Amino acid sequence: MRELTWIVDPATGRLVVEGIECDELNALVGDLLPPAREVNCARPLGSLSLSSGADPCGLTLRVARLYHGSVVDGPGRRSVVQLQGCPIRCRGCYVPETHDPTGGVLVNLADIVRGILDPIGEPRDGVTVTGGEAFSQPAGLAALIKELKALMLSLHTVVYSGYTLEVLACRPEPEVREALHIIDLLVDGPFVAALAGGAGEWRGSRNQRLIPQPGRILTGWGESIK
Repeated sequence: MRELTWIVDPATGRLVVEGIECDELNALVGDLLPPAREVNCARPLGSLSLSSGADPCGLTLRVARLYHGSVVDGPGRRSVVQLQGCPIRCRGCYVPETHDPTGGVLVNLADIVRGILDPIGEPRDGVTVTGGEAFSQPAGLAALIKELKALMLSLHTVVYSGYTLEVLACRPEPEVREALHIIDLLVDGPFVAALAGGAGEWRGSRNQRLIPQPGRILTGWGESIK
């Protein structure tokens, strides 16, 4: 028997159902609920507008969108920053508008942090960085996670990447390894449309892995991957 997961956000009353297609859900409970909309990790119901805040003297990231109240981008109710630019460009990606590295908005790191931790996003159980490809901006990603952790040490962080941990471990940029050592959960691997069905919570396709504290794995691998 197929398992369905029903998630009700107590802050907004929104209902998210995992494990069923929209047409099936509408046929099942269409007389009780409004028409269903398909969502997935990195495909929010809505987002906040961002304006350029590029300071040539400060660290900036290119951002596609920032949104709050997500229950599909990691455990609990989360604030999410979606970075712009993706060299992987998975076929069937839910957010192809995030692929162009020149798209989105260039925003100062400090402004992104303020937007993520805005009280409008409360209550929140953590922060997620997705894309695009989060590791296409490794220096900004590492700085962002470090700043969030400095402000709230207990803040749970999730990062999505279309690269596997093994590939990320071989990247030459030191900021990639730095980011991996401080995030709490890595969701790795490319989106594969043929494996989307039954992917499970927080994942777009079944090949993707949930890797808690990936930095510990890197430490266990030792010098052989440096």
